[in-house]
Amino acid sequence: MEASSTISKFFNADTARWFDLLIEGIVILDEKQRFVYANQAYRNHVHMDDETYAKYQGKDWIAVRRAIRAQSDSISNKVFSTGRPIYNYHQRLNDGTESYSDVVPYWDRGEIVGAIIVVRDILSLRDLIQTVQEKEKYISQLNERVKGFYKTRYTFEDIIGQDYPYIKLAKKAAQTDNSVFLIGESGTGKEVVAQSIHRDSYRGGQSFVDINCASLPETLLDSELFGYVPGAFTGASKNGKIGLFELANGGTLFLDEITEMPLPLQSKLLRVLQERQIRRLGDTKNIKVDVRVIAATNQDMEKALAENRFRQDLFYRLAVIAIQLPPLRERKKDFDHYVSYFLQPLERQYKKRFRFSKEADQLMHSYKWPGNIRELQNVLEYCCMVATSDQITPACLPYYMRQEMHVAKEREERFSARPNETLEETMRRVEQETICEMLEHYGTSTVAKKNIARALGISVATLYNKMKKLNISGA
Repeated sequence: MEASSTISKFFNADTARWFDLLIEGIVILDEKQRFVYANQAYRNHVHMDDETYAKYQGKDWIAVRRAIRAQSDSISNKVFSTGRPIYNYHQRLNDGTESYSDVVPYWDRGEIVGAIIVVRDILSLRDLIQTVQEKEKYISQLNERVKGFYKTRYTFEDIIGQDYPYIKLAKKAAQTDNSVFLIGESGTGKEVVAQSIHRDSYRGGQSFVDINCASLPETLLDSELFGYVPGAFTGASKNGKIGLFELANGGTLFLDEITEMPLPLQSKLLRVLQERQIRRLGDTKNIKVDVRVIAATNQDMEKALAENRFRQDLFYRLAVIAIQLPPLRERKKDFDHYVSYFLQPLERQYKKRFRFSKEADQLMHSYKWPGNIRELQNVLEYCCMVATSDQITPACLPYYMRQEMHVAKEREERFSARPNETLEETMRRVEQETICEMLEHYGTSTVAKKNIARALGISVATLYNKMKKLNISGA
């Protein structure tokens, strides 16, 4: 490197090494506008190899510009003659490469002893702008999609019945980072438990993202979970889409009704859990994710696995901690606590202190609650809405509950022995009433009787014999 003694006061080998780390091109001229130095970024910009670089050091800058097929200009002359810097000067090489340059004079003791030229490749600037725009778009999409995801409503304190083994297990699960599989009937509070585990874990300050796997067809579920790039498929957003795994990064992803997930997606999910990275639809690169997965189902898992509707390897990957949630009918000691819990906001809403009549209370306690806690909450909302006073009577209960109770009562009366009725007489009466009801339902044709026999689990001949013995017409 040749340099005048004056310029060397501020420019030396150490300075050159620092300049070579920059992405902007740097050129140093001495007091006679001779080419002293160019960093690697500038040499790349003008396609200057090492031999050419060594050849032109110490030569007139204008001649060097002409030799490297850059458009000749007098910008450096202006700076040296006026002593004023010039910024953002647009230049173009003969091959079409464009740049913006800043030329700044260097003064020493009142004299210009050189100049520094900073060159910014427009193509690099465009790439940078595009990268920034893509990041801004990504952040905008992220902000749009995370609305409502970060906050969870429930904690373990919201769960009634803290002494149940499944709650104790869930609290232990929260202190680990293992996958959790929640199994329980609809309405047993699987999402409440999932949110509570998340809130009590070290991920509690991060996002909790949930999706019902039964709510979307396979193609939409795929793009919802993993996202897609622009143009990935017909109808895709021109901006692409961020998937739920990316949204949940650092937090928890809750996959409800996971047994409804199609098998091809199950395979993809298994790979994501193993490799901890996802690939957007239509993309070629993988994205690392750090997500805890909590899955849930209301299905019989033994049956789902036996029927090959759910992959065993995926189940074992998810069910590191498997938690079975009991149905409401098995939590009789908590029933009144749940009723009080759900009535409190309703009493504030209707400004009444509701109470159940004896008959309504009996119906509520004897009902099986197939919809569990969720059904109980909905029934109480209905009762409070239709009640004309502060008393909830059987008439306030939904029709289907009253109808089921009526059918159950009739069934109980039918199968109960009547006063002075022997066991043989009771059995005869029950058989007679049952066959008569089925004849009324199915009809009396030969085909109908075959269907009745199949439903009763007996042969057609046995059905005819019973009808004859019980004096039922049509035998």
